[in-house]
Amino acid sequence: MTAPRPLTFEALHRRELARDPWVWVVAAMLPLTALSWRTLAPEVGVMSVFGVAALLLPPAVLALLAPRLARRSTWAFWGSLAPRPAGAYRGAVVGSTLGALLPLASGAAAAGAVVGAEPLAATALVAAVAAIVVAYGALAGLVAAATLDPARAIALGAVVWGLGVVAYEPALVALAVAFADRVYEPYLVALVLAHPLEIARVALLRTLDTPVFAGPTGLLLERWWGWAPLGPAFWAAVTSLLGAALLTVVAGGILARRSR
Repeated sequence: MTAPRPLTFEALHRRELARDPWVWVVAAMLPLTALSWRTLAPEVGVMSVFGVAALLLPPAVLALLAPRLARRSTWAFWGSLAPRPAGAYRGAVVGSTLGALLPLASGAAAAGAVVGAEPLAATALVAAVAAIVVAYGALAGLVAAATLDPARAIALGAVVWGLGVVAYEPALVALAVAFADRVYEPYLVALVLAHPLEIARVALLRTLDTPVFAGPTGLLLERWWGWAPLGPAFWAAVTSLLGAALLTVVAGGILARRSR
């Protein structure tokens, strides 16, 4: 008889998050809010759901993941036993993110069904929500490793969320105004490439074939890729995954230094 395989850090944290009822409560909020737009055009409903997700999910993911990843006593114990504490922590970050991803992606799919989205639009909505969860799951791992204190980790992550979501678009406009008489596009390009979730928003608009003004990001992307959604969607996916991988690697290194 084969001995059962021991659970990994990834599996332990994935199961813990997937079984947390609060994750499913947050997921249920997406289709519940979608009820407000079920009588409108599906395109309006999809973008409204994404707007709610962009505001709701980052702080929710931080609040759900950071306290678990910042448990000082847990990592003091496992760090003394695991041969590679950095790898163990990275596995915990990946597992926590995956554990939250399935419920939240299911909530996005249900919201798409509520607003009557076409299959392609519903898939794009789920992908955009997944990008949010992956990005902020990695951020939760980084701030938790940097602080090993749940309250400080959530506060630090909230500052990053405020700058990246609330202040991002005004910052682009302010930069454009400040460099109105100069060649300022390279600066805007750098900010756009550093913000894959904003690209995901524009890609979602284009998937819906809604030629509306999408802010400075939309103008820049239209110059590069035209109105086709595949370019921005591909770039958003690549940068989200690469950015999350980079944050997770750095978080593991920070935890390893703490365990020495």
